[in-house]
Amino acid sequence: MKLLAIDTSTDFLSLAVSSDAGTFVFHERVGQKHAEQALPHVQDLLRQAGLTLKELDGVAYGQGPGSFTGLRIACGLAQGLAFAAGRPVIPIPTLDSVAEQAGATRVVACSDARMQQAYLASYDLGASRRLSPILLVDPDQAGADLQLEGDDWVGAGDGFAAYPVLTTSGWGQRLSAIRADIRPHAASYLRLVQSGRYASLPPREADLLYVRNKVALTTREQQARQR
Repeated sequence: MKLLAIDTSTDFLSLAVSSDAGTFVFHERVGQKHAEQALPHVQDLLRQAGLTLKELDGVAYGQGPGSFTGLRIACGLAQGLAFAAGRPVIPIPTLDSVAEQAGATRVVACSDARMQQAYLASYDLGASRRLSPILLVDPDQAGADLQLEGDDWVGAGDGFAAYPVLTTSGWGQRLSAIRADIRPHAASYLRLVQSGRYASLPPREADLLYVRNKVALTTREQQARQR
């Protein structure tokens, strides 16, 4: 398939294009410059792949959870390009990308949600399925949020670097390895689309998966967390 994938859910701009000539990737930390840098790099990747927008089969994007602003940038860009090309969009949860990169069958994916919270979910990649909902947890109270059966679980995602306490009690003690360097990656979205597990939607139906419904803590909540 000829695909474009976009992720702006973190401080990385992650883009990938697949074509008959191969896979072309841009994945770099850009801070808060996703909006100004994304389209020029998309155009460059399409040029490298020898494709026009109308030759794509679809546009995949990271639907969340992640940075509120970043998610909206990826969704808006995917919608706009898909509309222009007359092609569908394929929304993919960001934690699915984190899990896919772990190189293991049983994975707990965990991303830093900021505000002293984390997003996490468990996966059985041997059966190609997510076992739990995507959860928003307070790391020091997350011991009972997952029920992990069997052995050889691997933790993946920057949430484990941000909150080491996740590995010290409950299900965290069952993790045999931690890959805290993994973030959502556009090339991973290309592989996930090829699995056929994700629906293609008309661009007008592109949606986001926020999980958290607020952007920042109030002053009182910030003070309470510091006690």
